[in-house]
Amino acid sequence: MTFRDPRFVIAYTVILGFAAAYVHSPDDTMKGALIAAFAGAWGYYLGSSSSSNTVREQVGKALDIAAANSAPPPPDVVLKPGETAKAEE
Repeated sequence: MTFRDPRFVIAYTVILGFAAAYVHSPDDTMKGALIAAFAGAWGYYLGSSSSSNTVREQVGKALDIAAANSAPPPPDVVLKPGETAKAEE
């Protein structure tokens, strides 16, 4: 997680927005909204979204390795020297 990550910026912008609203109107509704904002950011970075991103990256790497190590498929037709391919009619 870096400070330049757009998800980080969005999460903390939402939290700061609720914090600023709480400062202007410190009622129970804003307390709940601020707690929900923190819980949402906490859950996103430490919860299933974080592990889903890790799994997605690992699967992508595995598929790249498998594609790099696989042999190309055999050709359908092998032409001998001097032969040309004819279109099927």
